[in-house]
Amino acid sequence: MKVVADREKLAHVVQLAGAICPGRGTRPILENLFLDCDDHTGTIMATDLEVGIRAEVPDLTVEVPGKTLLPFRLTASVLREINEDQIRLEADGQKVLLLSSRAEFQFPTPDPLEYPLVPAFQGKAYHSFTARTLREMLVRTEFAVELDSTRFNLGGVFLELAENSAIAVATDGRRLARQEGPAKQVGKHMPTDHVIIPARAVQLIQRIIGDGEEEVKVAIEDGKIFVITGSSSFYARLIDARFPKWREVFPKDSARISVELPVGELAAALRQAAIVVDSKHPGVWTTFTSGKLVLATRGSEYGESRVEVPISYDGEELTLRLDPRFMLEFLKVLDNDATFTWKVWQPETPVLAETTDGYAYIVMPLISS
Repeated sequence: MKVVADREKLAHVVQLAGAICPGRGTRPILENLFLDCDDHTGTIMATDLEVGIRAEVPDLTVEVPGKTLLPFRLTASVLREINEDQIRLEADGQKVLLLSSRAEFQFPTPDPLEYPLVPAFQGKAYHSFTARTLREMLVRTEFAVELDSTRFNLGGVFLELAENSAIAVATDGRRLARQEGPAKQVGKHMPTDHVIIPARAVQLIQRIIGDGEEEVKVAIEDGKIFVITGSSSFYARLIDARFPKWREVFPKDSARISVELPVGELAAALRQAAIVVDSKHPGVWTTFTSGKLVLATRGSEYGESRVEVPISYDGEELTLRLDPRFMLEFLKVLDNDATFTWKVWQPETPVLAETTDGYAYIVMPLISS
């Protein structure tokens, strides 16, 4: 195999695929990237057997087609340190050469035929998203995933697909985030099983897709999710479990309090109030009273705090205690200039925050002691 590549573009694809390469483990061959070149194009692949990627290398000149393995860390280091526009790669099945006009690197490589298959999506049925929509759905839900539990069904983002829309949901049992968005069904694509995308795969998908209006195809097939965008395709094994009946969490009665709040101002006030929070007194007392929202901490070994936020409210006073971390994680994924509607029922029942673009966040108050 002999190819000539644009160094920066090759480096970008190597770094993208390298995010999937596992560290030192029981299968050293997985620490390599698989480069497969036909007469005109080259594709870099990587997998850890749970997730995988296939990414085409732009502006690659193929002189002699072939296959080789590239040791990820060594290859990435060479591409990062060489300050030239182009780099040549040559391989004979046992070693690979990386050549510039002034430098030469030679690495031994395993037999590329021993590398595991990285499946490609061949079907014609999928759901079509814009990159911006899919990214927003994942960003606004992934922080609520349960990471430190044996409840595997909570260890990822649940994706519910309909004919012209999709819903992403995540929960750890103490809070729940849900984002709706437009998605177009193509080829009668309609998964019947619960689609739970593992947390790591959710993060990798965000690295692969853009944040513009370009099309992203999402397909569920054989217990895997495929995400195809431009010249790259990603797959991940889904979590084999059933997601909770998340709709039952949402309150059915009219809210006792419903107020519109500014994201940036509330986030700043919560950060201020939380300065003196300690592990024995983790909550911030949140009081809705005439004309203002009062955030306060009590009994902390570091002292006390009281911060006010003006609000349009003139009803009866109600106080509940919230974990500021849970609220700040929600506010962090919204624009500072945006607003949301906060709905409260009772001091010990779920609190609901909603935006006008299909986002909802439920959090359980801390029980007073």
